[in-house]
Amino acid sequence: MAKPPCFKVTGLADVRAFFDAIAEGYHEVHGNPEAQLDYRLGIINRLLEGRQHGCLLEIGCGPADHLFALAPRFERCLGVDISPKMIEVAERKRRTHPCARRIAFDVAAAETLECVGDCSQDVVLMVGVLEHLLDQTAALKQVRRVLKKGGVFVCLTPNARFPWYLLAPLLGWPDKYLSSDRFLSANQLQDLVAGAGLRLEALRSWRFVPTGAMPAWAGAIFSVASYLGSVLAGGLAFRAGKLPGPPDE
Repeated sequence: MAKPPCFKVTGLADVRAFFDAIAEGYHEVHGNPEAQLDYRLGIINRLLEGRQHGCLLEIGCGPADHLFALAPRFERCLGVDISPKMIEVAERKRRTHPCARRIAFDVAAAETLECVGDCSQDVVLMVGVLEHLLDQTAALKQVRRVLKKGGVFVCLTPNARFPWYLLAPLLGWPDKYLSSDRFLSANQLQDLVAGAGLRLEALRSWRFVPTGAMPAWAGAIFSVASYLGSVLAGGLAFRAGKLPGPPDE
């Protein structure tokens, strides 16, 4: 396969433009779509530990595949994304969804979440989003602000210690979609969560291999190796709760 380009980002407008441009044709590029979605949903459900009620907010929802799958278990669901085009795609899908009346979408940046009230959400979800955020600390402080007491934040993101991210630059192969992407290690995630006023409750690896952005030979090797250990699994998944204190701290 040809080397994928790395999109240069200087601000939020560039991030919005990137996702607007791919919204209409957006699809799973890292394996079988149905299998990958089912696998991620299994991880999310285990991290939720039965907390599937009340209000669900998905940040960076894109076409909202995860939100639509989880919607039957919640009374209200809100998906937000920085990309208006992604929200248009999600809204078209919402109209024919069995839970359409309890689902809404809005355009919002994760770092500000202007459309979401304080202490209003039982569950906040991010899947493949944290690494793209320009201000990860600000975004997680917003997560804390909108979570209810006893609410949980569930997040799936790549692992910075995945060997491909070390090997790719040596091969002259881009290891990022956006020039601003920032992958985190387990230790960095723990520091980020604590700095945002959240309490880390669970942290585990998951088998994420970015095969759609790798040479075929590397994708095959790392896909097999992902079953061998946590670092080779390629992804980190965690659940965090809200620490006490005012919502704007």
